[in-house]
Amino acid sequence: MRVLLLPLLLSLYSGCASETADNSANPGSASQAVKADPLRERDRVQKPEVVLGFMGNSGDLTGITIADLFADDGYWTFKMIDRGANVIAVVNDKAKAEAIIKRKKERNLSDERLQVRTVLHGDPGIADAEVDMALIAHRFVSIKDKPDYFKRMRMGMRPPRYLVMVDWRYEQTATGPPMDERMSENDIMDFIGTTGYADVGAHSAQIPDQVVFLINDYIDMPAEGGPTE
Repeated sequence: MRVLLLPLLLSLYSGCASETADNSANPGSASQAVKADPLRERDRVQKPEVVLGFMGNSGDLTGITIADLFADDGYWTFKMIDRGANVIAVVNDKAKAEAIIKRKKERNLSDERLQVRTVLHGDPGIADAEVDMALIAHRFVSIKDKPDYFKRMRMGMRPPRYLVMVDWRYEQTATGPPMDERMSENDIMDFIGTTGYADVGAHSAQIPDQVVFLINDYIDMPAEGGPTE
């Protein structure tokens, strides 16, 4: 397996770093605000501006159709919608689907902007070539039949089948699950190499305690003036 990324992917993060808020000037007030706002605490831990920066040019996802493959409570779904994406939120729990649909109605979002699908465990929930990109956040380890899941997921993605995965580092950290619910970075990358994907890169320094995997099918661009077939 080649560990390469398209040159575009390497430049995506450059625009998102500037969006991270700097609270160092007044750490006391920032800490109090975090305690009063659970969502802000989650933002602090998960650094959505970093992940979204990897997904689009400075986090701009306008016009991109993305599958939030384990949407759960809709945290990432609405983060991506706020950046302009059209999202298919896939859940395994009817109650969670209803909660996302309620927020969809409250925000008067069209079906083009947001679809919510309740599927059985192990089903990615997307039709052939339906999405441009997919996100798996902190759920890779829990997928039971990984080869089948990735085969079906890839069929639902248009080339270059760009997948962003966020997972916990394989070491005991202040946040995150116990060690038996984690996988090593190398084991994850080795598995990705068996799924048909050509390129995978792992970024472990961008989000504390977590790793961001950027996965895609490498596309050789034709030389200028050369054949396009």
